[in-house]
Amino acid sequence: MNSLKFLNFKTTIKFCNERSALLQSIRRGGMFKRSPALKLQAAALQDLYTNFFDNRTELSVEEWQEAKQALVNNNKYISSNNVDAMMIGLFKYGHQLPLAKDYLKYLKKINVEPNVATLGRLLRVYNTAYHERGGSIDSLTPEEQNEILSIYTHFRSKHDVFDTTTCENLIHGLVATERFGDCKELIEMAKLTAVPTVAAYSEVAVKAFSTNDMSYGWQILDEMVTAGKQPRCEVFIAYIEQITKNSDKSFQHEFEKLLEFFGQHDIIISEKVVDYITSLENKNLLSITKSKLSRSGKCRNCNNQMENISVSAADFAKLSNSFLNKVLIRNDVFQKSTPQEVDRFKAFVAETAPYDCVIDGLNVAYSMGIKKSPAMLANLVTNVVKYFSSQNKHVLILGRKHMQNWSKTSWNYIYKNASVFLTNNLTHDDPFLLYATLKSGHHTDFFSRDLMRTHSFLLGPELRPIFRRWQQEHQYSLVTQTEGGKIIVKEPIRFMICAHKVKDTWHLPYKQEYLANPPTSFEVSSNWLCIKFQN
Repeated sequence: MNSLKFLNFKTTIKFCNERSALLQSIRRGGMFKRSPALKLQAAALQDLYTNFFDNRTELSVEEWQEAKQALVNNNKYISSNNVDAMMIGLFKYGHQLPLAKDYLKYLKKINVEPNVATLGRLLRVYNTAYHERGGSIDSLTPEEQNEILSIYTHFRSKHDVFDTTTCENLIHGLVATERFGDCKELIEMAKLTAVPTVAAYSEVAVKAFSTNDMSYGWQILDEMVTAGKQPRCEVFIAYIEQITKNSDKSFQHEFEKLLEFFGQHDIIISEKVVDYITSLENKNLLSITKSKLSRSGKCRNCNNQMENISVSAADFAKLSNSFLNKVLIRNDVFQKSTPQEVDRFKAFVAETAPYDCVIDGLNVAYSMGIKKSPAMLANLVTNVVKYFSSQNKHVLILGRKHMQNWSKTSWNYIYKNASVFLTNNLTHDDPFLLYATLKSGHHTDFFSRDLMRTHSFLLGPELRPIFRRWQQEHQYSLVTQTEGGKIIVKEPIRFMICAHKVKDTWHLPYKQEYLANPPTSFEVSSNWLCIKFQN
């Protein structure tokens, strides 16, 4: 099939029809991850392995029939429509590939054609075997690779376009063969119906880097982080492994490109990647020390202070100017507000700004739980105002009109020590808070537990990292309130907590295990690498 860019109208219509049929087939095959069919009882599953699968590579027709019936009997969500896919799904390890293939032979013997879901799961077993054997082009035998290509050819003979799940199953199979070029087409096809999964993206990126297709590998990495997906450890290891092969002279440039990528996208690598990076010391490429940071952000190994997180004046101006158009003035932001209220708020800010800190009053009040008395809620807000007013700071409290029914004593203090703007009870607070903060200038802080992910996303890939750095530098939040009424406040972290270079030394945070989702809160990692290049 030609590139997807040249899909014509008829092909698109055909795709829609085929997608509907394929999705029905997948549902029948039980391919959706949330299906209760996957929740087999541990005892029943163990019986299946003990009675049929342990130390076996093939079963007789009668044994497969008995195993299939046992599978159906032990889960009410498994039926004759999806039992074949469920059976293949039981084989989670590469050494079970012969059993999975034998089940397909059994289906052929009883004249049953495997459906899309069944073949898709078989491709996943091939992929597992491929990785368990080393993940190289010759990890699978020529016969096994031909079996994958036969399934792929079978799929392509029946459909021109596939749904996302089928595309990803095919990708998992094809990366174990020489047909990597088809994976590029499939990942584009997958994006027609959904954002590809971390697993599919990572498979393609690893293959790209391991085959020295560096440009395409970086393209996939950029797509992943833009979509909010954290690349798997194997992607970074494949890249580092490849650049150590290319040239010693280009290694520093290529490795620093990766470290800059980590810093730009707040990626915290796992110990698995750290172990591989540390192994490069033996190749006289890097000098590496595991380290920690002091509370002030000083490396305990090299004694360098981490860079200040401060957003430049130019970046702040770009962020502030874009915020109004990209986030604040959007119909869906104000669907629970009115243009009149927005105008009233803007006029209020113009008259009373600049502020030193803008506080989300309702967010603060509910920080310790919503089942508190009005007096306790008001007291919490009052204590936060005191925290800043004791520092002679000009504070804006944003709240809802119903909060006026709380303690009059607390409100008297708040009105005397802060500017106050109360919105209608159904208004979204965050856009108002961010507008007032940004409008007040580069040095204004805000107080909220909200992570502002929606607003960050709406700003787009160029402004998103600027917004996140600004947020880290300026966001206060409430940790707790003691029994004596004292509040403990989490202050902004003013130094960089992502990978960055200080003088001639890189500092790289890491954690024990890989997490699929990128960090949303601002926490200083407990573990860092202190890295220098060996000349």
